[in-house]
Amino acid sequence: MHIADRQHTLVNWIDRQRAQPLLEVLGAVLLAVLSIWGLILARQTPPVYGEDFTATAREEETRLVGFYDPESNGDYVYRWTKGNAFIQLPLRYNTDARYTAAVRIRAANPDGPQPLTFLLNQRTIATVTPNNNFRIYDLVLPPDPEGDALMRFGLRTTPFRPTADQRDLGVIVSDLEIRQVRQIDWTTTIVIPLALLGFWGWLRRRGEPPGVALLISALLAAALVALYAIYRSAPLHYLWMALLALLAAATGATLARETASRLALALIAALVGFSGMLWPSWFTDDAFISFRYAQNLVAGNGLIYNIGERVEGYTNFLWTMLAALVLWLGGDPVFWAYVAGVALGLAIVQATYWLARVLLDPPWALVATLIVATSQSLFVYTTRGAGLETGLFTLLGLLGSALYIQRMWAWSGFIFALAALTRPEGVLLMGLTMLHRWIAADANQRRFRERIRAQVRVVGPFLLIVAPFFLWRLSYYGDLLPNTFYAKTGGGLAQVWRGLQYSSTFALAMGGPLLLTILAPPLIDQQAMLRRWWNYLLPIVVVYSAYIISVGGDHFPGERFFVPLTPWIAILTADGLAWIYRWGQRYPLGKQIMPAALAIVLTTFSWHALSHSKSFDRTLVGNDESVWIWRELGLWMNENTPPDASIAALGAGAIAYYSDRTTIDLLGLNDRHIARVEVSALGSGTAGHEKSDPHYVLYERQPTYIPRIWDGYFDTEPGWRDQYELITIKTRYGRELELWKRKP
Repeated sequence: MHIADRQHTLVNWIDRQRAQPLLEVLGAVLLAVLSIWGLILARQTPPVYGEDFTATAREEETRLVGFYDPESNGDYVYRWTKGNAFIQLPLRYNTDARYTAAVRIRAANPDGPQPLTFLLNQRTIATVTPNNNFRIYDLVLPPDPEGDALMRFGLRTTPFRPTADQRDLGVIVSDLEIRQVRQIDWTTTIVIPLALLGFWGWLRRRGEPPGVALLISALLAAALVALYAIYRSAPLHYLWMALLALLAAATGATLARETASRLALALIAALVGFSGMLWPSWFTDDAFISFRYAQNLVAGNGLIYNIGERVEGYTNFLWTMLAALVLWLGGDPVFWAYVAGVALGLAIVQATYWLARVLLDPPWALVATLIVATSQSLFVYTTRGAGLETGLFTLLGLLGSALYIQRMWAWSGFIFALAALTRPEGVLLMGLTMLHRWIAADANQRRFRERIRAQVRVVGPFLLIVAPFFLWRLSYYGDLLPNTFYAKTGGGLAQVWRGLQYSSTFALAMGGPLLLTILAPPLIDQQAMLRRWWNYLLPIVVVYSAYIISVGGDHFPGERFFVPLTPWIAILTADGLAWIYRWGQRYPLGKQIMPAALAIVLTTFSWHALSHSKSFDRTLVGNDESVWIWRELGLWMNENTPPDASIAALGAGAIAYYSDRTTIDLLGLNDRHIARVEVSALGSGTAGHEKSDPHYVLYERQPTYIPRIWDGYFDTEPGWRDQYELITIKTRYGRELELWKRKP
């Protein structure tokens, strides 16, 4: 090469080096500009929440209160309202949007036109006087100043009762539409592009070339813009979910070293982080039991359910303490439970990849992560709400096992101790880990003394935390086991049969025949059974599953008790698929068909797993609606009854928490007597709902109020209604509920 050519090449190289920073800056600016532009365009067609008053089978995103069933006069279909009616849109104000409403109404009061008041969350926004002709009323709905995420658009008028009709009738409604006003959420529009730039910068720091980092960031930005376009309502504002997903994507970029894995983990984070919007979200009544204990602790009454009663009606001490911390700091435990659910769901997915990456090759670690990230059981108890400790226990159990596998003995014992404080099953995990440590001792640990020392390294930190806790709870509550254990167990073979049905439902949800791939390693190569991690995780899954079967499972949808096993099952399944794939690659035909077969299997499994919740989504929505009705009842108790009033409840969470009144738990989770009632057919009914003692409740506990919806609980006690009078109350939201009130 001539000297002139060399000089020219050197000059070109120097020019490229000088241009590279400028190109990186231009790429980052382009990413930010396109993200802002996409977020603005995404909300140019805001969603419409319409209510078809002609339909008996309604959409689940709205709830009608005070409306009668559809009727027809031959020309059109309509609904009558009561004197007070409202349509409730759950979580609607989390969208941070303004709304308008259009409602088609006519009056038919024989006494003449009557004033009709429109209300938004109990605040008057307009008063009109409709006549006998249909008219569409357009209203601007002001934002809610109290921070209440529930939107309640109400109608209130003077009712009348026709001669041939025993109903109280208000007005006739044929259509109602609530529409978001087109507007730009500048906070979201600015913060998300900045966060994407931070993600791009982190990718560059982790060694990705500028163009590749820009591509990954752009694809994640496209996913977030698409999710913003379809965002309707969720437990959290869009910005919360997007930032948590971006944080998880950055964590994935730290754990993964391959570009494909980083991209996959980023997109998985978007799916998991927004699952509470993509599928129905909910909140369980049982979560409020823990909040009730935390409430009393912060109030100085002790860690109790009812004042003066020391009963351990919870099994999640650490979760309850976290709720108490939130209350002590002045926060809302419901909101922070939603935040924690999304954060924990994302953390479980990332921790699964971390452990799988240690045990498997990178592609198969990604397969394990995909299996976890498409589990609706995991979503239901983390990112979709619930408010329970399941996600925290799952994460702690996973981290404890990961640290043990990596020989970080002391840290493993410490994390398992936190797991035991979160759920009693943490003790089972620690016991299985100790057993494995004993059996799989190193060659230099064969002597008994050396084995004991090896055990102490793991169990020492565990006992330092769990032993004092156990002694405290024994002295405080006086029972070896939590009260819930006595309320839910003791059913014998019937309980085991119920547990088998429960486990089979979960197995089908996790892929059914796909789980058989777990057996592939020992079938293909018996030496696989000797691998330390394999003969550690598989016994945990088997023994823990046997435990779930023995206690009869759970009554919640989505097989809650199996959620902690999901990451371990996913890793074992991915390992089984890897063995089958490598075995098939030995043959010429296998080399051709195995990649396509694997793609088909994973696609089919993912689709099946994500659509699994269709079978119980309606149940989740119904449970969620019941919780907020009980919240209204609890608030009524708090605002309208003396401090010594009491109420009997089958749903003993939200009522107790919001009423701050003595609540008699009819199922015995928080009542020592009912929990120990002998039931002849225990195990054949709904788990946790089989024990009762109506005589004890009526004549010893003597509740001041009994909600009429739970009359059936007392039907075995003849004449009990003679001690009570039936009253109708109106909650602060205008909902009418019937209660039995004890006579003086």
